[in-house]
This record gives sequence, C-alpha cells and structure tokens, in this order.
Amino acid sequence: MTGELAGKAAVATGAGGDIGRAITAALVGAGARVAALDLVAPDFDDPAVLPLACDVADAGAVEAAVARAGEAFGRLDILVNNAAAPTPLGDVTQIAPADWARSLEVNLTGAYLMCRSVVPWFRRGGGGVILNIASQLGHVATPGRAVYSASKAGLISLTRTLALDHAAENIRAVSLSPGAVMTGRVIAQAGSAEAAEAALAPLHPLGRLGSAEEIAAAALFLVGPGAAFVTGTDLLADGGYTAR
Repeated sequence: MTGELAGKAAVATGAGGDIGRAITAALVGAGARVAALDLVAPDFDDPAVLPLACDVADAGAVEAAVARAGEAFGRLDILVNNAAAPTPLGDVTQIAPADWARSLEVNLTGAYLMCRSVVPWFRRGGGGVILNIASQLGHVATPGRAVYSASKAGLISLTRTLALDHAAENIRAVSLSPGAVMTGRVIAQAGSAEAAEAALAPLHPLGRLGSAEEIAAAALFLVGPGAAFVTGTDLLADGGYTAR
C-alpha cells in the first residue's frame, strides 16, 4: 500500500544486488527514505535513497554508515539485513578456511554488526523492525552448500533471539527465507537463465523460480504495519520448496 511507511527511515544492506534493489524500491514506493548500502555505493536515481559504500563485515565501516544514515534522516525505523557473500560450493573438506570465514562474516556477523549499530537508533525513536533475509537452505540442506546453509540457519536463530531481547522496546525482529530467485548471481552460477530454470524450477512445487519483486513484496509486508503482531518468526517465500 503506497504511503504505509511514510515518515519512516530504513537501512538496507546488499542494496546493489537484484533482491536488495527490489526491496529498496519497495520501501521507497511505500514512502520510506532508505540508506542503501553495498560494497560499492549503489546507483539509485531517487532523492529518497542515500547510497553508501559499506562492508558489513567491517565494524568501523558499519558504525560510520549507520551514523551517516541516522544523521541524514534524523531517525531510523527499519533495518533490512540482505547482504550476502558469494559462497563456495563443496563439502567441508573442499572449502578453504578463508572462504568459510568470509561467508560467515558477511552473512551472519554482518547482520549482528548492523543490529548493534541500528538498535540504539530504534530505542531513540521508540521502536523499529529488523528484517533478516535468510534462505530456505537455513531450514533444509542440500549437498555442497555447507557454509551457506550454516550462515542462513544462524541468521534465523539470531532473529528469534533479537525478537526476545528487544520486544519490550517495541522492536520487532523477523526473517524472510526465499527459495531460488532469478537473480544475476543465480544466472551466473548456472551459466544462463534457461539453465537456472531447468535445474532449479523442478525443485519448487510451483514449478518456477521466484522474482526479486516477489521477495520485495514479502519484505514490505514484514516491515509494515500489517505485520505489527509478527516477531521472532521466519516467512518462507520458497515456492513450496520446503513443503516436500
């Protein structure tokens, strides 16, 4: 609903990717101002978007980016932790320690660092919403995705604890677990959109991959007033992947 986030200010990480851009656009479309963070400041041609460069695994960079966003908007009401590192495929004997560490630093520790810096802004404003973008592979496993699944399962668990720790402060914490989504990263891994569809669509009972816009719509619901009584839970937007 247009205007449902009017007056709100958000921070979204991983905003340069397909899902991050779609979520940022959805937040702006609902009336919010958004600090859009990525390793390289994303290119948004919208006065409601403040593009910022930030490595979410760097505590100092996170503190600086959140301070810049808070000062620019005068408040922060929503945090979307969407940043995710490309994760190597393979079992634990095939994943280099540095690759394992980087994946966890971005996917999980990055969310912790963002929450650590943003929650004080929520407290000043009387509440807020944390949305962590997890994955269906945080619920179920598939061969060769050890580090990705571990990081996303950790993110879902972190969400529950955040919800309990901060409920009395009017701060909600929720997570969203997409199934396979047709993004540039998925296409690059598969070699083409057609190859991605052929390999991944049959795994989803709906018979197709999701779109970034569909994930953004679910994200918008979770951070909006319609989900005011929702906290500590994960929403699966996975085309039925985990229902099998």
